[in-house]
Amino acid sequence: MTYSVGTITLTNGSRVVTGTGTKFVANVLPGFLLIPVGGAATVIAEVNSDTQLTLARPWVAATMNGTPYDIVETAGGDIDLSLRALALLNTFGSVRDTVGQGLFPDGTVTSPGVRFINDQDTGIYRNGANTMVLATGGTARMWFDGSYGYIPAVISNSASNGAALTLRRTEASAANLLLTTSFPGGSEIALNSGVNGVSNDGFAISMNGTPRLIIDGSGNVLVGVTSGSYHNIQKDGVANGQPLIAFRQGGSVPVAVVYAIDFNGVEGANAANAAFKVGRSSTGRSISVSGSINTGGADYAEYMVKADGCGVIPKGDVCGVDRDGKLVKTWGDAVSFVIKSTDPSYVGGDTWAGHLSPRPEAPGAEPIEPAPPQAPPEGADDAVIAAWEEATAAYPGIIAAYKADHVAWRQATEAYSKTLPVWEAELEKARQCVDRIAFCGQVPANVSGDFEVGDYIIAAASGAGIKAVAVRADDMTLPQYMRRIGKVWAVRDGRAWIDVQHG
Repeated sequence: MTYSVGTITLTNGSRVVTGTGTKFVANVLPGFLLIPVGGAATVIAEVNSDTQLTLARPWVAATMNGTPYDIVETAGGDIDLSLRALALLNTFGSVRDTVGQGLFPDGTVTSPGVRFINDQDTGIYRNGANTMVLATGGTARMWFDGSYGYIPAVISNSASNGAALTLRRTEASAANLLLTTSFPGGSEIALNSGVNGVSNDGFAISMNGTPRLIIDGSGNVLVGVTSGSYHNIQKDGVANGQPLIAFRQGGSVPVAVVYAIDFNGVEGANAANAAFKVGRSSTGRSISVSGSINTGGADYAEYMVKADGCGVIPKGDVCGVDRDGKLVKTWGDAVSFVIKSTDPSYVGGDTWAGHLSPRPEAPGAEPIEPAPPQAPPEGADDAVIAAWEEATAAYPGIIAAYKADHVAWRQATEAYSKTLPVWEAELEKARQCVDRIAFCGQVPANVSGDFEVGDYIIAAASGAGIKAVAVRADDMTLPQYMRRIGKVWAVRDGRAWIDVQHG
């Protein structure tokens, strides 16, 4: 085949051939020979357009303008096949360079870059640098960027049995997320919800909209209540009825059981600090155990009221009891004698602070100012922008509520700082009116003079005061025996350890 339509221009030293009236694209292929009239044949390297060719080598002869030419097909050339191949490359070259290498277009929320033939508004699209969004039905459902993932709208996945998982942001900040798992029975799990009495930085498990288990922003575990400044487990029940809490081994063997108790008309524990407190029921019982109770103390003691002017009684000292049953340190006022406990394992009569009001309760954690809504990234879809606008509109109300809560917290903190020292002073004043007296067990006694194992320790006058002295069993008189405090059965670190006895 020979092609010679139009004329060409060749320039000395150039590889470019310019055509006039030519149709190179449909009739010429690389490798064909170009033969200008009156010139030498040369090889065509590229077909650039209908009016331009590129030669394999620069034109070395003189410049030729508007000269006729012949283009001769070389052996093996198939113009039709080549044109079809070229058209195919032009059509699918971009596919080869993009999707063929796993590189997808950004897409939009209504036409994701990765989508489905039969559902082309559902898939994944890129909404900005390091940002990927999952969309269904042309709406953004889940957002991931270089730092975190969050939910810009509502996600709901309902099953035929009525169960559903819903994730939705309901507050001003993207950090405030409500995760709801719904079942036919109506249970709900709320995270950072700021609803149903749960603070924005709290966690709640609710049923039918009522919180049942809460972990608040201060780490307090609340069961049966919605607020508090400490761990609090509360459950209503009939006094002395069914257990409120039961710890069992193997599902049947009770290890520990807690019952409801009735404090009406029943004196409770006093308000002094303690690691653990147990009230008593209307039947007068507090703890029933089937095994032994081990403690680190050495004697059993009871609180007794001091007479006016008694003052401090050192541990291990012998003191007296007057006719009113009050503790004294004067010999003339005493009708009986006892010894001060040093290391009690049990203490009875612990009601000396029962007349005080309850200990002031400390305020909870300081409210945390809510962060303002985060503006959506550039190019965000309408659902994200609408959620941000809604959160922005709600933010002033949230800030107003926070400020009111903070004022109330500050006032409560100031009141607590004033009332607690007053209450503690009253508690200490009440404590100074009583002391713990040993009634049985082992007590190291403060004895005047010599003593040895087997001696009796008795009360004796020390001027106007009272002291403890040792008397040998063979020398004991009946009046002395009636004033005995105990018998020495060991000497440890130079002190007389006695088993407590009262005459």
